[in-house]
Amino acid sequence: MKRNNTLLLLFVFALSTFVSAQSDRKITRKGNTQYETGDFVEAEVNYKKAIEKNANLLEAQFNLGDALAKQERFEEAIASFDLVSATSEDENLKASALHNKGNVLLQQQDLEGAVESYKDALRVNPKDHQTRYNYAYAKNALEQQQQQEQEQEQNEENKDENSEDNDENQENKDKGDQKNEDSENQDQDKSEEENEENKEEQQDEGENKEDESEQEQQDKGQTDGEDSEEEKQEEQQKPKENQMSAEEAQRLLDALKQEENKVQAKIKKHKIKGAKVKIEKDW
Repeated sequence: MKRNNTLLLLFVFALSTFVSAQSDRKITRKGNTQYETGDFVEAEVNYKKAIEKNANLLEAQFNLGDALAKQERFEEAIASFDLVSATSEDENLKASALHNKGNVLLQQQDLEGAVESYKDALRVNPKDHQTRYNYAYAKNALEQQQQQEQEQEQNEENKDENSEDNDENQENKDKGDQKNEDSENQDQDKSEEENEENKEEQQDEGENKEDESEQEQQDKGQTDGEDSEEEKQEEQQKPKENQMSAEEAQRLLDALKQEENKVQAKIKKHKIKGAKVKIEKDW
């Protein structure tokens, strides 16, 4: 009797579990219908209802991830796929969860993550051609992205080097311009200094010439004066032509006076009137 009761309880439990599972699956199928018509929000609601009734219903969990991805709630979708791939013993379901996770990462332009997710899916199911295709596509896109990043980085380095070269060239140019300007200023200063020196030399030469001229004139005047004085002295010392010395004149005067006395004596003697002889002094 007890054995029969036990069997009855087991049957009731199995029946209730079956009925519950059928109810969960019914809700899941309702969510699938809504998903196919594009009503992703209502599909999400029904998938969550099914999971609340049966947390082990990984089919509903998998479909929930798809509904969330369609709403672009990518982080929640990835969490749902991770839960399925981590707990499912069904390799096909596990591989599908990893495949769909790769699709979500690809939508987010996370090429490295997508490649790794597809690679994990292929480890579980190497014969999945769709996963292999997606893996090749993501890997090629990743290589192109890395190449573009390298080229961009190289261009940035070249740009920086060119900028440094341009700065260095500009600096050298500025130094050259400054050097040329300094050289021009030095040449100008030198030229002005030379002109000033030449001017001073010319002034000095002019002054020297003036001094020499004045000295020559003074020397000449002194020489002329000395010559004039000497000539004057010579003239004074030299007897003049047709002139008598003082002694000669005095002798002549004395002689004339004697003659005059004689004449006066004769005049008185003969009583004749005579004229005086005028003697001009020439000394």
